[in-house]
Amino acid sequence: MNLLKSARNIAHVLLQKYERKAVTNEIISKEVENIFLMPGFIGIDKEELISQLEADFEVYSKEATSLVAEDVKPWLFDEKSKIKPDLWDRYRIYMNQKDASFPMDSIDDITDKILDKCVNPKTKGSWDRRGMVVGNVQSGKTANYTGLINKATDAGYKLIIVIAGIHNSLRAQTQNRIDEGFIGRDSSDFILRQRNIKIGVGEINADTEIYSFTSSDAKGDFKRDIATRINVPIGGQSPTVLVIKKNKNILENLILWLHQFAAEGENGDKKIFNCPLLLIDDEADNASVNSGTELDVKTINRLIRTLLNLFNQNTFIGYTATPYANIFIPSSWSDTLETMVRDVRLKVGEDLFPRDFIVNIPPPSNYIGAVQVFGFENDDTGEQYEGLDVIRAAEDQEPYFPIKLNKNNKDELPDNVPSSLKKAIKSFILTCAIRRLRGQENKHNSMLVHVALYVKWIDRIAWLVNEIMRDYELQIKSGQGTLLNELEELFEDDFKSTTENVLNNLSYNDRKIKQHAWIDVRSVLIDAVTKIQVRAVHGTKNTRLLEYHNIEDINYGAYENGMSVIAVGGNRLARGITLEGLSVSYYLRATRLYDSLMQMGRWFGYRPGYVDLCRLFTTEQLINWYQHITLATEEMKTDFDKMAAQNMRPIDYQLKVRTHPEMVSINRLSITGAGKMRDHEVINVGYSGFTIQTFIFEKNQKIVNSNYLSFEQLLSKLNTPIKVESNTILWKNVQALPIIDFLLSYQQNYHNTEMLSSYIGKQNEAGLLNNWSVALILNSGKKVRAKGKLEGLETKTHSFQINNEFIEGGLPARDFYEGKELKVRNGKNAILDKSHRKIDLDLKESSPSEEKIKTERNRLQQPLLVLMPFDPRISDDLNHKTPLIGFGIIIPEFKDEIKVEFAARKVEFDVDYSQEDDDLEDDD
Repeated sequence: MNLLKSARNIAHVLLQKYERKAVTNEIISKEVENIFLMPGFIGIDKEELISQLEADFEVYSKEATSLVAEDVKPWLFDEKSKIKPDLWDRYRIYMNQKDASFPMDSIDDITDKILDKCVNPKTKGSWDRRGMVVGNVQSGKTANYTGLINKATDAGYKLIIVIAGIHNSLRAQTQNRIDEGFIGRDSSDFILRQRNIKIGVGEINADTEIYSFTSSDAKGDFKRDIATRINVPIGGQSPTVLVIKKNKNILENLILWLHQFAAEGENGDKKIFNCPLLLIDDEADNASVNSGTELDVKTINRLIRTLLNLFNQNTFIGYTATPYANIFIPSSWSDTLETMVRDVRLKVGEDLFPRDFIVNIPPPSNYIGAVQVFGFENDDTGEQYEGLDVIRAAEDQEPYFPIKLNKNNKDELPDNVPSSLKKAIKSFILTCAIRRLRGQENKHNSMLVHVALYVKWIDRIAWLVNEIMRDYELQIKSGQGTLLNELEELFEDDFKSTTENVLNNLSYNDRKIKQHAWIDVRSVLIDAVTKIQVRAVHGTKNTRLLEYHNIEDINYGAYENGMSVIAVGGNRLARGITLEGLSVSYYLRATRLYDSLMQMGRWFGYRPGYVDLCRLFTTEQLINWYQHITLATEEMKTDFDKMAAQNMRPIDYQLKVRTHPEMVSINRLSITGAGKMRDHEVINVGYSGFTIQTFIFEKNQKIVNSNYLSFEQLLSKLNTPIKVESNTILWKNVQALPIIDFLLSYQQNYHNTEMLSSYIGKQNEAGLLNNWSVALILNSGKKVRAKGKLEGLETKTHSFQINNEFIEGGLPARDFYEGKELKVRNGKNAILDKSHRKIDLDLKESSPSEEKIKTERNRLQQPLLVLMPFDPRISDDLNHKTPLIGFGIIIPEFKDEIKVEFAARKVEFDVDYSQEDDDLEDDD
């Protein structure tokens, strides 16, 4: 550990006596002066230390929210004085020693809230608790549940089972973290070589000795003979732990081994009594949810339920970042269902719906997630987030990596790679070099290449990438060839502007992010490129039929001075190992499931000191899909928080997830696997308090003409406007019928206008939403002010027929991104900016707050339709005489809302578009 890091850790310890919110820059400076009174810290840059600490204390976390069933009663805070927190204390000390800036106060608070919703393990008799914890992809859930496990064991839970995904690599990685953060010894050395080597928390004294029946070895999953040899009784004085993967054979072996400890109860069922079990299901949406029927239960779901049912005292907690499938689990189940585990008949037990509690953990402010990468606007609050400038187009995959890769063409392996992949590799080389300049030469660097699932494709692409790296390394070392000029051009044209963008838009202060000169970057290129290796990540271990033999597991722990790796893989990268220091992602694989797409976003997470160097190379279609899922997920979280504020229960949480708008099944997303939604195909949805606006337009002249005709027909049905100005024409007291007709005839894919019009019609039948304001927005400027293609041109005028008169007005312009469709670059704020949100309200303030605007609209119960005819010159594919018609609608919050059915339809996918998954484990 260098002196600066040591001083930083000591400073955090000194600052722990203050409330985190109360730590000011003055307090930081005062405590830093105390550090310089200690021997050995004289040579440290004081200003750099203070700057780093100030940045640390800018990071904050919001409060976790939860839905809790009525019969879940709090107990922890009454019992805390009786619990000796040995394990938690040493975990906290260990994490502080590892990184004193880690938000342990937040982990402490959140794990207390979760444990308080579990059953007190000292409770007598039989009990069964089902819960779920929702976090974000790559946001630190392992650290969270490791903290929870420590506290639960302190409180009296005797057996801990962690089910860690479906791959050996992820299971072994999780076991390593449990070894370091809970057990305190190297499990492989202990089980395989009977050596007691202390690691992690084991370096800190605690009275409790913990035993593991599994190890971090690649083949260290549960085996009955090893468990028997260890010979530590479950439920005894010493707590025991297992880290297993979701695998039929593993679960059956574990159930059969545990069954020997079961005794017959009063009703004849065999149970393991008085051994409080805490079962953590990591990636709980993956494989655990039953996609069969109530009686025809899928294997993993059936075995997890059977395992839980063996214990008369158990708490089950599913951890996931994508809870769509878990919320769709039916609350009904067969209490007579039995199963054969090999030759033993056992009861299956209750399904895994989180009936008792759901806890939603918001990420810290320095988390880089879907919102930061893709952008988002929260219509309810008016907050808008523009994504950081880190996405790059990869539209040149054909003919190298076919868009439709399937059984018909899977044997036609590529002989070269697209130029976009070569650019991504160059970006990774620059990233490794720049991180060295930022003092991160000993940090891990990873690049992800995720193109196909087939092992033979992963193998070939890894071989091609390695050949490219050989060439690039030779050119950099020799100074020959064109690569150095290409790297300089990429650095000057891309990296400098992106760093500037991130510095201007990052929501927290990261002092390590700064501009560099090319001469400095070039000076470290040889050191950076020499360190990079290429790994193929798949399940095949037999190299006889492989071209590329560097397939060993990526073990970051073996590289004390940091590992730089380009990982080429399939499912194991999608839901497998965590790629440490991931900066560049090249991602083309298509899946149409919300949960799978979000889990594949391995580029989410924490990027201290290098978020400006991160790049995501992908297709326009995938960008659009991710942006839609981001919107749907944020809406879901907003609904959750509203319900939590109303003290509602998990059973009340009828998940309202925005479905994908594509009407053609080949391009359409599905929320989760259709089998997991069999009981939830129709959801009732309301728009009370919602804002809807168009910001994506198809470059289809027939649709443009049709929408303009709908617009003209609406104008013809309106009476005399109450205001006619150069930039606004406003109507009030407009009946709903012409608006419903407009929405029914308006064509676009993003919003379900048919559903929206049906919704308004249903409210009208009940005497609601009958009286509307309608505004037509024009451009009064002489020149186009919007950035982009039209900037500086003369404003295009157009003639509008209003109340039998023709009014000449300027067409608004926007900075559209032109691809297969037109999309406003600034996200959803295409039409309803603040001036338009209040356009029909008589507010005295010139710039009222969003809350005031919303409050006034709700008070008046005044719905609003804003129409905007956009300048069509933005695309040469369109007739420049016909404006693009966009609209925005604001519906106030109102009582007695009549909801409409929101269909989560089963989508029949084009089978040629999906790839079979042969990324399998050899030993499964």
